[in-house]
Amino acid sequence: MSDQMIEATTSPAQIVQQAAEKYLGISNAPGCCIAVYDEKSFGTKGYVYPKGLSGVAGSSPAPFSVTTDTVFEIGSVTKVFTSTLLAVAVKAGGPCLDDTIGPYLNLFSANAVGTPVLDAIQLVQFATHTSGMPEQPGDGLTGYSEQLFADEPPSSELINWWNQYDTPPQGCWQYSNIGFVTLGFAVTQMFAKDKGHNYNEILAEYVTGPLGMKQTGAVVNSSWKIAQGCIGHWSKSSEPPYQIVFDRNTPTGGTAFDLKTTGDDMLKFLAAQIAAPKGPLGSQIALTQQNQGTFPVCEEKTSVTMGLAWQITTDTQGNTVFTKNGATSRGGFEAIVIVVPELQCGVAVLSNQYFDASGVHPAGIAPGRTALEIISQLHPGFELTEPLPEHDPFD
Repeated sequence: MSDQMIEATTSPAQIVQQAAEKYLGISNAPGCCIAVYDEKSFGTKGYVYPKGLSGVAGSSPAPFSVTTDTVFEIGSVTKVFTSTLLAVAVKAGGPCLDDTIGPYLNLFSANAVGTPVLDAIQLVQFATHTSGMPEQPGDGLTGYSEQLFADEPPSSELINWWNQYDTPPQGCWQYSNIGFVTLGFAVTQMFAKDKGHNYNEILAEYVTGPLGMKQTGAVVNSSWKIAQGCIGHWSKSSEPPYQIVFDRNTPTGGTAFDLKTTGDDMLKFLAAQIAAPKGPLGSQIALTQQNQGTFPVCEEKTSVTMGLAWQITTDTQGNTVFTKNGATSRGGFEAIVIVVPELQCGVAVLSNQYFDASGVHPAGIAPGRTALEIISQLHPGFELTEPLPEHDPFD
């Protein structure tokens, strides 16, 4: 039988299954879970395919087979949830996107918090990575997101960093983890209940609850089946691409300070993204997808088009494509979400292995490549006009 005939008889479910097997074969990740919402292929029910193990074989606790409700960390995909909370507050008549952040940070102390420079930065600038803040704060400040996702006020160290901040927006795009954590703390002041220490509470009430996402949050429930992340290492060889040394992968067993979710929940998330502006949270999700502008990348010759946390691009047929990837360099996870509303198609890939982006990758190692291959096979002719961004470690 010819390759063309084999491809012609491959079902949509088999396309997803083969993509998962290929990804695990290339990356040596212990396991993955892929959620696909594609009305042409699966109707409105979607499809979730788990593959592999929850941790490195032979590790402790003993790994189990990944299921559709196995919990994975999602790293910087968390930012889309934070921006959705911001959109909920805006649509409820709270802040405007061009409001400045100062009044919200000032609520964390009896004394004024921040500096005139920080206080004047707009909420939308934080949500589009144009605030001027660096990717990480430096100055020995680590673990600065821990309190946000543990429903606690910001640490005194973070407040001190805010109180010394003196870099205004530069008119360009600079990916910023510390900027989004700062926005997250501001968002916790926009809701009446437990102001300032309520991230998980407001997330459940205003985002994951309405979407029916029952196993998504930063605080792990004891009943959840948790995947164990691990770190991939590169072998030393004379020529790239360097091979992955599987037997040196070390399960971290640690918890990064970000959201966790399942394939089942991400399917619901994808469905809501595609349904907007209709469906649950339709107007709020539509606001996160609204084009906020195209910005030059700081100190580079490229540019980025942004929604609220979403990076926006197009395919060669002119369809709008929303992407957000994430990774936890200490937690040992990677994830990506790609949504193409005009094709009524979205894919989320969750993986319990992280690789340092400084290595020379074997082709296809990133979850993003897997997601794109699935979409292109379900929708022949689909191809992005620009490459996906590299993953951005959350910690």
